[in-house]
Amino acid sequence: MSNNLDVIFKSYDIRGVFGDSLTMQDAYKIGYSFSQFVDSDSILIGHDGRVSNMEMLDAVASGISSTGKSILYVGLVPTDVVYSLSGLLNLPGVIITASHNPKEYNGLKLCNSGAVPIGEHSGLLDIKNSIKNIDSGVINNFQLEKNNELDLYFEHIQRLVSPKKINNKIKFGVDGGNGAIGSIFNDLENIYNFNCDQLYMEVDGTFPNHPADPSSKENLQEIIKLVKDNNLDFGVAFDGDADRAVFIDDLGNVVSGSMMTTLIADYLSEKNDNLKVVYNVNVSPHALSLLESKGVSLFRCKVGHSNIKAMMKELDADFGGEHSAHFYYKDNYFADSAILTLLMLMSIITEKDQKVSSMIDKYNFPPSSGEINFTVKDVNDSLKKIKTVFSGNFDELDGLSYFDEKFWFNVRGSNTEPKLRVNIEAFSQKILDEVLEKISTTI
Repeated sequence: MSNNLDVIFKSYDIRGVFGDSLTMQDAYKIGYSFSQFVDSDSILIGHDGRVSNMEMLDAVASGISSTGKSILYVGLVPTDVVYSLSGLLNLPGVIITASHNPKEYNGLKLCNSGAVPIGEHSGLLDIKNSIKNIDSGVINNFQLEKNNELDLYFEHIQRLVSPKKINNKIKFGVDGGNGAIGSIFNDLENIYNFNCDQLYMEVDGTFPNHPADPSSKENLQEIIKLVKDNNLDFGVAFDGDADRAVFIDDLGNVVSGSMMTTLIADYLSEKNDNLKVVYNVNVSPHALSLLESKGVSLFRCKVGHSNIKAMMKELDADFGGEHSAHFYYKDNYFADSAILTLLMLMSIITEKDQKVSSMIDKYNFPPSSGEINFTVKDVNDSLKKIKTVFSGNFDELDGLSYFDEKFWFNVRGSNTEPKLRVNIEAFSQKILDEVLEKISTTI
């Protein structure tokens, strides 16, 4: 790989502000500008398992070092780890990752001290504007020594979910997708004495078995089969940087992000009479009505981790849930963590002593499409067309949300790809199919 245009930045944070294609010199400048933006003499850096990571690390680290600041290198880790350490150490952090995107891509997620997000409206535009005045610099080959700060991370998660709260007879399946979760899973397994069957836990940035994107059901077929064939209690599939996890119940059914939001928030509400939950625009209305009936205070937010975290911190909210299967915890510095969500589910199963399918069934969710993605030429043009074929008012906080007596849908543009993401919930499967057909033929 050359140091020119072979790496494409495509991540939640970077792409929308900086564009699709950036050079290593651009990465150097972002590192430099980010270092100037944050008020700290030291910056955390970690990365996932992508093959371009060392080039990216050299470029970003060179930019940071050019400002005279030091680097605390934590190595190959899930994004969760950088966020938690940013909170624990009160340091800014960089994770080099393109999350669930294909192997050709790479990118950056940035946070300020205390795991405070840096998004489009909270610093990224400032960083972008400042790089115009930065000269190209020398990219060095860094020989960074990995620190032992991971011990702090493991101590932290044990404070949040004690190994004593988990029944180690629970048997589950895990699909790592050859992503970053494999870098620390053995440690987690030893701490919590897991009883699990594993798929693709070796970190491999070429993703040889299937894309590390559990939002696509075709990438879940092997974990579903593993759960059903071995009568497991549940399954879990992680994305490439392991900040998102999709769960499979004991019958092999996919547990949607809305369902997990309901399950966790319901559990937390039993222990907190004043529970505050932030949710994004495509969480199921049925889930929201269930939580309202439990006395949970709900706050609606745009999709995206920087939006959710900012609102949670402003409200001092206890929990956040996205339909895309990102889950946020006040006690984790308002950051999302798939690892904590896995441990939370295991503690719920232990305490309730019920099957996951039974716990979900009691919520009586109506038919749902799950998230369906459509590749389109122009996202905004497609959204305008949808508005012409449904009568009534649309909620436009994030994309288009439409509420009818018999159905609901949200359609929004992807943050990282030229796609429309469609979620539908309806009174019956027939109505759902009709709404989906109407949307698909329109766009």
